[in-house]
Amino acid sequence: MIQAQLTAAILALALLSLGAASVALFRRPGEAWRGFWLMVALWGLLDGAIVWPSLLGDPMPAEKLRPILGVNLALQAAYLPTGVILATRAKPLVKGFGWGVIASAVPLAVIDAVFYLRAGG
Repeated sequence: MIQAQLTAAILALALLSLGAASVALFRRPGEAWRGFWLMVALWGLLDGAIVWPSLLGDPMPAEKLRPILGVNLALQAAYLPTGVILATRAKPLVKGFGWGVIASAVPLAVIDAVFYLRAGG
């Protein structure tokens, strides 16, 4: 049951990211915003690709899911500083990529943390 809820949360985030990015990119934003929305769209695609097998396969017990969420949280600890570094660069496109990483990693980290704690017992 916990995996189904986690899958639904990440899939909702992926669809929201893809939908918002599609609308925003259609409006032909400036270079920094284009970088932001391209990164958000990329994260949406990756999030969707990661949870897709969960929609098709058997549910994973919480005790097996928890270590995976722990690894994801550790990765978030690398993504966020990377986003900050990119966001401080001079090129608008790269700056937009950085803010896109931050905007995508934060909600995913919250989801991972919540379900990591829930899977603990």
